[in-house]
Amino acid sequence: MTQRYKVFFNDCLLSISTPDQALGGVCKEVIIRPDRSIISELISQFETSGIHSYCVCCEDPDAFFNLFISFYQIIEAAGGIVRHPSGKYLFIKRFGKWDLPKGKIEKGESPSNAALREVKEECGIENLKILNELPSTYHTYKLEGNRVIKRTWWFAMDYFGDLATIPQTEEGISEATWLVPSQFDVVLENTYRSIAELIGDVSWGSEQEAGD
Repeated sequence: MTQRYKVFFNDCLLSISTPDQALGGVCKEVIIRPDRSIISELISQFETSGIHSYCVCCEDPDAFFNLFISFYQIIEAAGGIVRHPSGKYLFIKRFGKWDLPKGKIEKGESPSNAALREVKEECGIENLKILNELPSTYHTYKLEGNRVIKRTWWFAMDYFGDLATIPQTEEGISEATWLVPSQFDVVLENTYRSIAELIGDVSWGSEQEAGD
């Protein structure tokens, strides 16, 4: 199945998909044969329009996206959505906003190993098990005048230890907290749109209220 891509610039979302996968929002146009000039103009509009949701439909989203990211310096990161048998999931608060544990992939490191390492370092828990890979998220920003796109690889993980955590304060993390799905509204009220979209896309399974 052809992948649908979501790219974020601040809290603006650009979705790239086939017409039958199109998300709600402003549809720029159906692009049959994208070229560099079309994509360059699209990027400029995406960065300046302030449109909340911007949709591009094309016959081959994979080819379009590969051309799209050629305009950017690529940085890769990895993180985890961690599930406990109690039905709770692990969230962090970093610089005052809710987030999921993640960080940059080191040279020679696989995305899955980077995700495990980052969860361990940022939350102080070990013995994690990866269940499966989840869709990556992409967000763009300017760094010293250059366009950068960060791909974050996400993995669903299981953790069977106790619920004690040690937030990595030197990375700006003030909390590492376990929440059940009924508490996710607290996260959604104060998080990044890319994280909110990821939360909305993931199947969280049945909820079990449990004490610590």
